Amino acid sequence: MKNESLTVVENKTIAAKTHEMTLSGPLVDAIDQPGTFLHVAVPGEDLVLRRPISIAAVNQGAGTCAIVYKEEGDGTERLARCRAGDQLEVLGPLGNQGFPVEEPLPGDDVLLIGGGVGVPPLYFATCELVKRGVSVSVILGFQTAAAVFYARAFNELPGCDVHVMTDDGSNGRAGTVIDALNERPYAPDWLFSCGPRGMLRAIETNAADSKTHGYVSLEERMGCGIGACFACVCETNDGASYRKICRDGPVFAFKEVVL
Repeated sequence: MKNESLTVVENKTIAAKTHEMTLSGPLVDAIDQPGTFLHVAVPGEDLVLRRPISIAAVNQGAGTCAIVYKEEGDGTERLARCRAGDQLEVLGPLGNQGFPVEEPLPGDDVLLIGGGVGVPPLYFATCELVKRGVSVSVILGFQTAAAVFYARAFNELPGCDVHVMTDDGSNGRAGTVIDALNERPYAPDWLFSCGPRGMLRAIETNAADSKTHGYVSLEERMGCGIGACFACVCETNDGASYRKICRDGPVFAFKEVVL
């Protein structure tokens, strides 16, 4: 974990109210696991809390990483106004458990399911999987065509089978990621997912199978990002203890925590 000033290389709109920011700096060298995140300080002194943003891609050769965020409040609106050359104070990479991309083998049936801004960490994971020769099926869910992003990027990865679902059918097929999941004739060997809690609960329920190694990445508002403030605590599924999403996650095995 490092706290460094990173340089904005590019900040562009990739879908409705959705932006991709490319950052450069020595901290990038420490990013090696999909599912971890950065805690980004928002420009200005009046907004104290940092914003946790998952890592979408890393280019170690260029010394850059990409994050994707949705413009929803004062903090992300300020991030959207950043321009190339601006400096942002960033803490990371954070999280002690990402997606176990080193475990699936070529020939395994690997399925990734992402909803909205839960898609970016799955792109990072997919890039790492295909580097190892693992073929991947991906289901991406969005509300409308205007919200769709990264579909083309996934399609350009070798051995990646992509299915886009939109609520209104304006892009890909009409329906939800759960509809697409339930159409599969058999359970996957591996399932990585990230998105809204309701979606993750439904995935756990519908993909419960003894052969499936399932993992969910949780998105949560955070205070410190390092496990000191107890702002992102969730209960374990057995009701016996709690987990801090920032320190113990943000990725958890199926049924490890209450969604």
